[in-house]
Amino acid sequence: MSQHEVKPYRIVIEWTNSQDFFFSCDYKVTHDSTNKTEVKPLHTHWFPHVTRAMGNVLKKLRREHITFPLFLISLAFEHRHLLREIDELLRALHAHLGNQQGPGSYRCFICGERKQTVTEC
Repeated sequence: MSQHEVKPYRIVIEWTNSQDFFFSCDYKVTHDSTNKTEVKPLHTHWFPHVTRAMGNVLKKLRREHITFPLFLISLAFEHRHLLREIDELLRALHAHLGNQQGPGSYRCFICGERKQTVTEC
């Protein structure tokens, strides 16, 4: 293991007006104590199952009603898809981190519909 390995230290989720959201992960070199980050280009991922699940998390945070039994049934039937999408996001993050030499931030837009895109904010 290298002394100059890049390690994540903060993950942020920011919802848009819909159930789509931005996922960002700040990282730094393990021996570096500074918190300056270089912002990298924004990536877009189409994850309908993650978007739906995170939409339910957002509703619960806002204290909005969700049909909990229906949510559990949906989760039970779609857990493989949900886990695959989470794994794909983490693989993209780790691939990005593996190519970095210094501090920065990995940002991506997670959307539920393929047609949707986002411009850099």
